Amino acid sequence: MLCLEEGRMSERLATVSLFSGCGGSDLGATRAGAQIVFANDNYKPAADTYRKHSKLIAGTAVDFRDDDIRDIAKFPSCELLLGCYPCQSFTMGGNRNPDGDPRTNLYLEFRRCLQQTKPKFFVAENVAGLQWLSAGSYLEAQLEAFRTAGPGYRISAKILDAQDFGVPAQRKRLFVVGVRRDQVAWYRFPEPTHGDAPGLEPYVSHGEALQGLPLSAALETYCEGREPFSWWFMSRNRKRPWRRPGFTVVANWRHVTLHPASPLMRLVSSDWRNGSKQLWEFTDNYDVPKGYERLEQPRRLSWRECAVIQTFPRRFQPVGNIKQKYFMIGNAVPPLLMQRIVRGLVTGKALVDQRPQYGIGPNIRRRVA
Repeated sequence: MLCLEEGRMSERLATVSLFSGCGGSDLGATRAGAQIVFANDNYKPAADTYRKHSKLIAGTAVDFRDDDIRDIAKFPSCELLLGCYPCQSFTMGGNRNPDGDPRTNLYLEFRRCLQQTKPKFFVAENVAGLQWLSAGSYLEAQLEAFRTAGPGYRISAKILDAQDFGVPAQRKRLFVVGVRRDQVAWYRFPEPTHGDAPGLEPYVSHGEALQGLPLSAALETYCEGREPFSWWFMSRNRKRPWRRPGFTVVANWRHVTLHPASPLMRLVSSDWRNGSKQLWEFTDNYDVPKGYERLEQPRRLSWRECAVIQTFPRRFQPVGNIKQKYFMIGNAVPPLLMQRIVRGLVTGKALVDQRPQYGIGPNIRRRVA
C-alpha cells in the first residue's frame, strides 16, 4: 500500500500556497515538514474540497481564500512559497496560444507574492512543454522574473517524472525551486528512487496500487452515452501494463485511461499520412496476474482510482460532480512527488554550495542562477 512519510521536524516551514487546487502540493509539503498558513484558488469545487479536507491536507484549519489572486492585496509572511500557476496555455494537450490566453501572465502574481513576502524558498510547478514553447522564451521570462524578485533568488529548474519517485503513474512536470540569495546556497533536486536501473527500487505497479478498491465503480466512472468509447479514444493504446506505472492521470474525463484489469488492446491499423492515425481494438487477453480479478468489460479509471494513483489518501473525496472530481485530481501535483521535493528544503540536505547543472532545454539562453 502506498503511504507518505510524515514530516518529523520540530519546527515546520511556514508556507503560503497559491493556485492550490484541491491540495495535492500542500498535502505533500505538509508531509515533508511544511506548515500551510495560507492557500488560494478561485475554482469553487477545489476551494470546497480543500476546506473539507484541510486537516488531512495541512494538519489544521487553513486560511483559504477563494478570490481571484489579483484581488488579494496582501499575503501573510512565510518561509516557503508554493505555486502551481495555470498551465492551460502551455500544455501540449491545449491550444498552445499563450499570447491569446489571459492566464499566461498569472506567474506575475506568483512573483508579486515573492516580492512581498520574501520567503527563504519557493517551489513552482508547470507542464514540461513550457521549456519548448516559443523556443523557451516563456520559460526564460518566468525564470528571470523569479530570479530578480525581492532580494533575488538562485534558481534550479528540472523536469521530473513522478514514476521515478514512487508514484504509480508517469507524469513529467517542470519544477522551479528558488533559494533566497542571503542563504548562499542552491537547491539540488532529489535523485530518482525508482526505476529499471540497478540500485533503484522497482517502479510501483498501478495494478497493485489499486488493490482493495472494488472493481464495480459505475457511479464514479465516466461513460459516453450508449457507446463506452469514442473513435478518438480508440485511436491509441489506452491500456498500460498491469505491473507498470499507469499513464499520466489527465484532467479531461473523456481521455482518462483504462483500468489495469481491463483486457489488452491491439493495433489494427496505422495510417498517419492520410490522417486516419491509428485504430486500436480490445482483445480477449489480459496481463492481470493470477489470483487477481479481471474486468470482463473494459472501463476507464474512476475518479477515486485516479486519486489513489496520484497518491492521495484513500479517504480523500473531492467535492463536486464526477467531471469536476476528475478535473481536480488530474490537475493536482502528486502529493508524494511534492513531498520528495520539499523534504530537502525542510531538512536542508538539498541545499548545496555550488550551482547544480540541470538541462531544461537547449533554447534557454539566460543564466538564471
